[in-house]
Amino acid sequence: MIDGMERIQQRIYLSRKSLNSIEFEHDVLKIPLNVGEETSFEIIITNHGKPTHVHFSLGEEMKDKVMILRDKVYVIDKEKIAAIVRLPKSYAGVVAELDVGEIFVSAGYGASKKSFSVAIIEAKEERKEEHEMEVATLKEKKVIKVSSEEKVLLQRLGVSAVAAILFFIFFVLVFYFPPASFICALIASLLFIFIVIYNF
Repeated sequence: MIDGMERIQQRIYLSRKSLNSIEFEHDVLKIPLNVGEETSFEIIITNHGKPTHVHFSLGEEMKDKVMILRDKVYVIDKEKIAAIVRLPKSYAGVVAELDVGEIFVSAGYGASKKSFSVAIIEAKEERKEEHEMEVATLKEKKVIKVSSEEKVLLQRLGVSAVAAILFFIFFVLVFYFPPASFICALIASLLFIFIVIYNF
């Protein structure tokens, strides 16, 4: 069963245009479903005329996939009917090739008959799109925004780090390179003074 999805509904309007006229909210009702799973949808019938009998029947393509829990109903004002959609495991690998099926609706003891299409689509594609959107949102959230003050601070830290490395190099050279110990000591002291003043 597919959870967390918006409820699938088909609305049918009777006698809104003329006596026993039948209108559908969706000409094609799309139902996301994976092989081996089942889901349900609602059929909501609104009658704008006199009370009438409504009968549902399935096209050949839908007979092994759709079950309407009440295929005959007497509609005075408004009725809600549930339908279950199953996709047998035998359809594995051919879901994309499934033909669109029909659900037929007749009113007034067959005086008027019309059908709407049912298209079963792979739910994995919709989940993949949702997953990609979630990943994109997370990436946007992870982008670090650095203020101008922070940029200045980072630059200062970078310069100070380079100066500190040079200071230690020349400080070590004072002891390990005696011929140039005076020059190394002078450069090391200047670097030390620079670090102190620069970060003051």
